[in-house]
Amino acid sequence: MKRVLFLSFVLLSSMIAYSSQAAIWYSQNFDGLAVGDVIGQDGWESIDSLTGGLGSLTVQSAVVHGSSGNALKAEAGQEVSRHFDPVHGGKQFLIIYFNKADNDAGNTLHLYLGKDVLAWPAGPVIRIGAQSGDPTKVGVHNGGDIVQAATFVPGQWHKIRIAVDYDALSYNAYFDGDLIAEGFAFRSNDHDALGWVMIGFDSGTGIQGYYDDIIMGDGDGADVTAVDSSGKLATTWASVKQ
Repeated sequence: MKRVLFLSFVLLSSMIAYSSQAAIWYSQNFDGLAVGDVIGQDGWESIDSLTGGLGSLTVQSAVVHGSSGNALKAEAGQEVSRHFDPVHGGKQFLIIYFNKADNDAGNTLHLYLGKDVLAWPAGPVIRIGAQSGDPTKVGVHNGGDIVQAATFVPGQWHKIRIAVDYDALSYNAYFDGDLIAEGFAFRSNDHDALGWVMIGFDSGTGIQGYYDDIIMGDGDGADVTAVDSSGKLATTWASVKQ
């Protein structure tokens, strides 16, 4: 009995240490959201203030990261944002999984991070697909330039981690665990804190792809590796503050 209690204490201590180290303040695997438009759920919004007339990404269960649950589907002309209050400065990270449906010459998946007002010249910016300059590449912005930093496989899930230093106004990007961008400059230095994320694509044809398992927090996110048995990102160990 004492051994069982001791092992339970060690496990609990590990969980607490994990939560403290990761300092996660937002996570979403979409499993608890209703199937249908994501706009209006968990604070996800339209980007009408930036570009009007775009549709909502949809929560669905047909294509997911892992063996079960939900994920977001992005079709042509669908883009959404999620704001956070307060904004977060210093060292911050974002982890997200994506599945690009194809490498069609007109299709892209966006990943934009900004501070207050939505803007195309955001802080860290990643364009997956055509807008990278090559429909097979992951493009990472270094200031106004796009660097074709990695190659994705259509129909396969990939992991992106962005580690941002808002004091230095620079960021690193990782693709499936590999460093693909180091010390890259923001597209705009006006975005000197993390206050929103924007995903989807404002153009294209057909299905652009899917997003799943978003997690954001303090630090560089290198220690956030836990997933549950289905392959979905585990958030029960994290001290989610928002």
